[in-house]
Formats: sequence, C-alpha cells, structure tokens
Amino acid sequence: MIFVPLLHYFKCKNSYSGSEAGMRYLLTPGKRTVPDPEGGEGAEKEEAILTVDIWPDPWALDQTDPALRRREVFPLSDAGRAAAAQCMKEAFEAEPERWKNTPSILDCEPWAPPAPEEEKTE
Repeated sequence: MIFVPLLHYFKCKNSYSGSEAGMRYLLTPGKRTVPDPEGGEGAEKEEAILTVDIWPDPWALDQTDPALRRREVFPLSDAGRAAAAQCMKEAFEAEPERWKNTPSILDCEPWAPPAPEEEKTE
C-alpha cells in the first residue's frame, strides 16, 4: 500500500521515501520560479511544488540509471498531494510485473555516470 503523508508534513520541508513491491519513491517539497502573468512582462514568482521520483529496486535514486527513473511535479497543495498519490498508484498498477521482478542487489551493479571524455591534445 503506497502511503503519502499529510500536506502539513511536506509544508514543514520534510521529504518522504518508501517502496512498494520493488517500486521505490521519493516525495520532496520545494519551490520553482514560474512566469507571473499579473506582474507584467518578464515578471516571475515562486510557487511551492511537490516532486515525485519513482525508480525500481534495488539501488538508491542516484545509483539507478536515469532511463529507469520517472519524475513528476505537482503543486504543494491537498490536490497536488492527492494527484501525487494517484500518480504513484497508477505507475505501480501499470507495470506490476516490472516492480515485482526487480533484481536482487546481489545480482546487479549500481549505475555510474559515464566518465567525462578527456580533451584530445595534439
């Protein structure tokens, strides 16, 4: 059962992580800058958001290939919290076999970013 804490938990700047049968998830509150149509040309404002990251077992988010990760952003509100919970539920229900058949941590290696290419010197 996917659990999402109450909105107050996120408004206190807390992140929340969990897993459901091989599907890991992380909910992180934050802010982003968006255009402000009421402020005139070039005006911007900040809005509170809730970011949801979803990825498969067995590794932590930063040790998982970006191709296997999914990120969604929602408003930091009751409606956004409910939409985030629904998004995670739908992600799990869309591919139940994917999540139930993740490899063991003993059977695979963590993802590592590619090494930067060295500049050719002539």
